[in-house]
Amino acid sequence: HWAMLLGSIGVVVLAAILQVRGPETVVVPVVNFALPGTCTYKSVVGVECPGCGLTRCFISLAHGRPVAAWNFNPAGILFFAIVAGQIPFRGIQLWRIRQGLPEYRLGRIPHFLLGSLIVSLLTQWIVRTFIA
Repeated sequence: HWAMLLGSIGVVVLAAILQVRGPETVVVPVVNFALPGTCTYKSVVGVECPGCGLTRCFISLAHGRPVAAWNFNPAGILFFAIVAGQIPFRGIQLWRIRQGLPEYRLGRIPHFLLGSLIVSLLTQWIVRTFIA
């Protein structure tokens, strides 16, 4: 639980700190340093992968720009919600463990969320790459 909590906090905090400039650039604002693009698939094949735009989507959501987030990668909205939702969930789980209470079990919900995320990533990629 600690790893998921700290990782999720790190992702949300970084999304709040970083900035998107233009359609492709992510910038560290204080030092005005542009981060390099990291998609090997795009650099080799020449088209975006299903995950392209997720970083810019997360940053846009953290800055309160849902339309920009949607334009970068619509599936990222669900992904960001899952990551951000880990913060209270893992905090509650850790509190319950400390109190000697059993952990909450979510049954099939994590499998459903993961499946939904995969389907949404692939669907938006197919639409953007082959239909639009």
